[in-house]
Amino acid sequence: MNYLVDLNMKAAFNVAQLVVLKMLKNKKKGGSIINMSSQLGHVGMSGRNVYNMTKFGIEGLTKGMGVELATKNIRVNTVAPTFVETPMVKKFFKNRKFKQLALSNIPMGKVATESDVATAVCFLASDAASMITGTSIVIDGGWTAK
Repeated sequence: MNYLVDLNMKAAFNVAQLVVLKMLKNKKKGGSIINMSSQLGHVGMSGRNVYNMTKFGIEGLTKGMGVELATKNIRVNTVAPTFVETPMVKKFFKNRKFKQLALSNIPMGKVATESDVATAVCFLASDAASMITGTSIVIDGGWTAK
């Protein structure tokens, strides 16, 4: 449990604090902080309670910082993907029951790609997202819409 709390919540909080200090000292005021969350920061999943807890925490941190830093023109958002086609997920999906459970919960019937996630990050970092703060882009193929 402590490992996931340290990795998913404390690290994000500590890095964000350091980044904000740099942004506030920068002559060109403002910036964008993008936290990595998960669809499981929006819905629960059996057997993933600690992971759920940490990702809900990231969503809360994002909302709080988004409101707090808005007057400084610093936007804070999350990207919250479903399972992404990575070596770690491929390991999880060796368990056929788990793979079937995951895919059956994604109406689009497929996992996300790294490009799906990167595109959302690029959008949030760009000026096209200049009025978006304290929220999350969920890239989950419809999982949380159900």
